Amino acid sequence: MVRAKWSARRRWVAVVTVALPALLLATLPALSSQAAGTALVTGVDVSRWDHPNGVGIDWTKVKAAGRSFAIVKATQRTNYTNPYFTPDFTGARTAGLVIGAYHYAEPSVTTCGGVLPCDRYKSARDQAKYFVSTMRGAGISLRSTGVLPPALDLEITGGLSSGDLVAWAQTFLATVRSLSGRTPMLYTYHSFIIGPLGNTSALASYPLWYARYTTTVPTATTLPGGWRTWALWQYTSTESTNGITGAGDVNRFNGSLSTLQAFADGTASGYAPPTEPVTLAATPGVGAATLTWSAPLDDGGVPILNYRVKVDDGPAVLAPTSSFVAWGLPAGSHSFTVAAENVAGIGPTAVATATIAAYDPLSVRPSATTLTIARPVAASGASWFPVQVRLVRTDTGQALPGAVISVVSQPELSGSPTAVGVTTDTEGTATAWLRAAIDTQVTATVPASAWNSSGTAVGSVRVRPALSAVLSTTSVKRTGVVRLRGGTTPLLAGETVYRQIYTAGRWVTKSSAVLSVTGRYSFPVPTSRKGRVTMRVLLPASTHHLRVTSRQVVLTVR
Repeated sequence: MVRAKWSARRRWVAVVTVALPALLLATLPALSSQAAGTALVTGVDVSRWDHPNGVGIDWTKVKAAGRSFAIVKATQRTNYTNPYFTPDFTGARTAGLVIGAYHYAEPSVTTCGGVLPCDRYKSARDQAKYFVSTMRGAGISLRSTGVLPPALDLEITGGLSSGDLVAWAQTFLATVRSLSGRTPMLYTYHSFIIGPLGNTSALASYPLWYARYTTTVPTATTLPGGWRTWALWQYTSTESTNGITGAGDVNRFNGSLSTLQAFADGTASGYAPPTEPVTLAATPGVGAATLTWSAPLDDGGVPILNYRVKVDDGPAVLAPTSSFVAWGLPAGSHSFTVAAENVAGIGPTAVATATIAAYDPLSVRPSATTLTIARPVAASGASWFPVQVRLVRTDTGQALPGAVISVVSQPELSGSPTAVGVTTDTEGTATAWLRAAIDTQVTATVPASAWNSSGTAVGSVRVRPALSAVLSTTSVKRTGVVRLRGGTTPLLAGETVYRQIYTAGRWVTKSSAVLSVTGRYSFPVPTSRKGRVTMRVLLPASTHHLRVTSRQVVLTVR
């Protein structure tokens, strides 16, 4: 996306799983919509910016790189079509990718001068018509198998007020739905929803293509604008994909490959939130109630992601299957509601009640849970990075909210451990923000309580250390004296760094130095030739850290 191309770099996170025993209170919630252990379904979105100097995209390589879908920019305004739209769309489809198209919005309203009737949102209708007609003109049918719903890319206001902007988007989306027979997606980013769109929930009936560059998976409690789930999550604009020149946007689909294929089945009659679950029953037990139900008669045309369960007036808890155990219930009558959810939204609720008899809490036995730690693939030693933990019941897959988890980081070589306490949210997830100079072990611990046994999960974080580089001067007369100095953490004392210059289109190593006990280095820089020299310092990867280069510095020799 246009905004995505300019956004800040991202950091990454991944997962380690350990089984733990535990029984949690009824207010503790369920697993995220994509179950732990399911292969992530990712894809790219592209525009003409992904064709530097006219270079093509090798879609066969993109498919082989593990991408499952591609979304291509089609149009902008009512007079621009991406020149690469048809070849990219066709090439991606031929390569076996699920494909889609988007329109870049330029909102505006019509000033009618008091003359009625007045179509203030004529530009929205006109842009929607141009978008759909462009696809049809290219021989593309939105009612085909393997074609994602069309998408509106909304990331500028056009000077519109929040109310006009929301109405403009509603007009565009409704027009596309009327013309294509598909309910379109809305692409936008977090701060745009919160700011220009006024955090409105008026657009939440459209599947969300959510742009937020973070390592923390969006959850129902972190999404803005009334959305309770996302269809696509654009988590980075700086990830490389074999077959595409340079780094670019990568997106994750909220579900399995089969769910993606169902979502992209344009031959279906359309999709909507599912109907309510059938035959919901609540069976009381000792301090608990077991809920069972059958799937809705109508899933809305898209596979169900999960079920949202509420106990009394508590928060929604996610359950991936048609059963749920509410634990830690006090004696008395309790009400339960269950609603099914797919990428189109949340359906109506089914209701049941149960009465819990008096019991001795000490007689309750804990059950098994699974704790996962998300560990960064590459964290930066110069900044904070998130580590996400998730706690779910092993037997039912329910997420467990309200659990206090201690996350401890311990550098591999030395240093004191750092402990952070976090509490899981309604999807059983929590995020601890950590900082590490070198590769670090991360340990998450759930302490024992009346309802859960203690348990531990261990992961590791690979770190790219901070490495500074400063010239003693940036401009010097020939034969003058210049030094390139900098450093990193003292933990890496004794390792070798290399001074490199950029010449003839590549980096060339010119000299080396050993890091001092304080982690510092110093290079003499030759100044015998006039000109500009671009330099950097390289610290190669080791068993304790990733490869890192310093910032580039430029010396002018006069």
